[in-house]
Amino acid sequence: MDRLGVRLALAIGGAVAIVIVLAGILVNVVVGSRFSQYLGAEQAARRDQAVALLADEYRFGGSLSLTGLEVRQLATVAGGPVAIFDAGGRLVVRSAGFGAALGGPVDSSPVVVDGQTVGRLEVQSRGLAAAVVQSASTAFRRATDLTLLLAGIVAVGVSVLLALWMGLRMTQPLSAMAAAAHRLGSGDLSTRVPVPTDREGHDLAMAFNSMAESLQRSEQLRRQAASDLAHEIATPVTVLTTQLDAMADGVVPASAEQLAATRETAGEVARLVGDLHDLAAAEGAALLRTPERVDLLTLASDATAAVQALYGQRSVTLLGPAVIGAGPVRADVDPRQVGRVLQNLLTNAAVYTPAGGTVRVSVAREGAAARIRVADTGPGIPPEHQARVFERFYRADPARSRRSGQPGGTGIGLTVARELARANGGDVRIEASSPQGTTFVIDLPAAA
Repeated sequence: MDRLGVRLALAIGGAVAIVIVLAGILVNVVVGSRFSQYLGAEQAARRDQAVALLADEYRFGGSLSLTGLEVRQLATVAGGPVAIFDAGGRLVVRSAGFGAALGGPVDSSPVVVDGQTVGRLEVQSRGLAAAVVQSASTAFRRATDLTLLLAGIVAVGVSVLLALWMGLRMTQPLSAMAAAAHRLGSGDLSTRVPVPTDREGHDLAMAFNSMAESLQRSEQLRRQAASDLAHEIATPVTVLTTQLDAMADGVVPASAEQLAATRETAGEVARLVGDLHDLAAAEGAALLRTPERVDLLTLASDATAAVQALYGQRSVTLLGPAVIGAGPVRADVDPRQVGRVLQNLLTNAAVYTPAGGTVRVSVAREGAAARIRVADTGPGIPPEHQARVFERFYRADPARSRRSGQPGGTGIGLTVARELARANGGDVRIEASSPQGTTFVIDLPAAA
């Protein structure tokens, strides 16, 4: 049984019990007070009725003198022994038992006829009757308390059972997720949790499974990247070491050609290390950016000028940049970072566009977005790879070997581009891709 669910049920049951106890105390006080008020009102009504009868007797008989039978009847109406006094305060008559030691308190009421006080009626509570009333009041309160107690016990029991059922239903997925998180933290990246049917549990489980899948994919990419980098660095380092050893041992002369080859190999190692440095810098780009109002056409012109030599080597035509629609197109961004984004996309396009192909750059403002498009005439990106080309160290064609002088190869160019674009409030995405070419878009918030 889930301990969290049990604790939740007990907490709810305890809260319900406290509420019921407080409600019982409040009901007891209110009901007791109302019952006492009812008894007092009833006694006052009987006394007023007796006074009215006595006033009628005076009105018709001209005096307050009553026969013994009439006095007993008046005492019955008044609810206790009575004594009648005239206007001067002299006793006229009284019933049996008035003034007895076992009697209760005496209530006095004037007898008024036509606006004139003609006498006074005193009513004494019977001691036995008062005890009976008190006993009845006490019994009523005890019955009320017992009813509330039984209702409270039933309510607490039902609420605990319902809370236990609901708590277990709510916390079991959390417990399963906690156990799965422990397994995930212990290295079992294949861990997944079942998806409940309720909306909250469904969303939480889906988010957890998505996170676990992302971690597993990232770990696979990390291992693949580590293997790829180890292989790619090992090859030029081995060549470099062999070349230096051969020249040091005199096996090959330290000629200008050999030194140039050695320098090219060392440059290959430096490029790989530089790619890793670029990735680390891109991840912290948001803290290093210095935004300013930038004309994106000017920024795109600078970026295309920087890669013209590469396009000449690759025999690929670079067209643009051109503004589509009304210009100018401006954005508040770090020009160095966004320029690097565009250069990475242009370099990527040059690598994958065959000789004789074309790459076109355009700038446009579309609503609140400023967009830079890079469209090539390469072979396109297969649909199964499009969602992953921005992942670290991911290459759609792992078997592709780098050709001499061709940049790329580590699979982080697009990752760096997206990190830098997002650091400036934008993004990089694939707008379209087919066997006739691919269009990448840099989305940026347009300046007002």
